[in-house]
Order: sequence, then structure tokens, then C-alpha cells
Amino acid sequence: MRVLLFLIVCGSLAPAWAVAQAPAPSPPEPTARLVGLPVTAAWARSPALRPPVAGPTARAVPDADSLPDGMPLRTRLLWGRRGLMRTLGLAPSTRRGELRLRRAMLQWHQRMGLLTFGALTTQVVLGELMARNPARYYNDLRPIHRPLGYATFGAYMTTASLSLFAPPGRVYRSGFSSVRLHRWLAVVHFAGMALQPWLGVRLSEATGATYDRRLAQHRWAGRITLAAYTTAILSIFLPY
Repeated sequence: MRVLLFLIVCGSLAPAWAVAQAPAPSPPEPTARLVGLPVTAAWARSPALRPPVAGPTARAVPDADSLPDGMPLRTRLLWGRRGLMRTLGLAPSTRRGELRLRRAMLQWHQRMGLLTFGALTTQVVLGELMARNPARYYNDLRPIHRPLGYATFGAYMTTASLSLFAPPGRVYRSGFSSVRLHRWLAVVHFAGMALQPWLGVRLSEATGATYDRRLAQHRWAGRITLAAYTTAILSIFLPY
């Protein structure tokens, strides 16, 4: 009877002793939430799961595929993959930003182009009046002709710069087009505008037969420049 009571007491105390001797369970590992899913802290510490952090000087550069093929040489030098604008950090951070900048620059190119056209036309007309009837117009128009020439030259170079330094467009097509004709004519009137100040200075220093010869050169340079500039403006309205 005593043995039976001893076994009963031992059997009732055994589970409590086993629980007391068992090691305490470790607390559950804290969880983090990444993209809406529960992830353990060990996984969250994994470098592969960490979001990329841009450095303070990181600057997005358009992919090579986003830049069009067939860009003119000047555009490649300025806006190519390793162009000057990107090297100096002056380019917009995205291709979309470049296209917005290009649109704004070309809009101002058109506005300044019309202003320059008016000034250039006035300058050529004044020069023709002075050359054809110097006794009547030279002394009155010379104070206007010379400063207007400087203003026209400055407006022209500003207009040209807005086009030359604009970011690349979406696409460049080969073959003849109104845009390509516009550029070819730009070479002609750019050369004329670059020569005119020099021809004007040489004319002011000449006398006699030399004066007549240099006056003819100055007049023809102005005529050709105005004709090329006018044709370049009209070329943008061609349907191709």
C-alpha cells in the first residue's frame, strides 16, 4: 500500500519537474514588414532586400538606347553619352527633362529669329539707301546703321545659340527634309553674318576706288545673307 502511494505521488510530480528542468524558449525573432509581407529581422538585414540609396552626388544619365541615332556632330559633342553638358553636370537628370528644355529653347529660337529677321531687313534697306544716294541719306542714316548692325549681330548670335546648344531631339532621319534644308541655309547666312562686321570695318577705312570695291562686297554680302535667312524661315513651312 505504501509503495502504491509512493508511485502515485511520484507520477503526479514528474510533469512539473520536467517542465522546471526544460530550457526556457527563446523569444520570437522580431519581424519587419517589407512590401506588405512579414519578413524576419534576419531577412530584412540582408543586403539583397535593402532598397538602393542614391548617393549625394548621384545623377541620372539617359540610357544609350534613349539617345537618338544620327545626331549631328555638334550635338554628339555636347549631348552625347559623354558629351560636354553631361561631363559638366549641366544636363537635365532625365531624357524627358532634356526634351522639355529642347522645346523651350527652340520656341525662343523662333521668336528671336523673327526679331532678327526684322532687324536684318531694316539694316539691309538702310545700307542700300546710303549706298545709292549718299548725298541724301548717308549722314542721316549712318548713326542708325552702325549701332543697328551691332544689335542685329547680337540678336542673330543669340538666335543661333538657342538652336546649336539645344538637347537632341527624339529622332534624326536621313535624306532630304525641310529641317535639313533649314540647316544648310543656316551655314550660308551664318557665314554672311560673320563677315559683315569685318567688311563694314574695312569699308570705313577705304577711299577712292578701294571704297567702291569694298562697298560692293559689303552690299552683296548683306543681300545674300538676307536672301538665305528669308529662305531658311520659309523652309520650315514645307510639308516634308
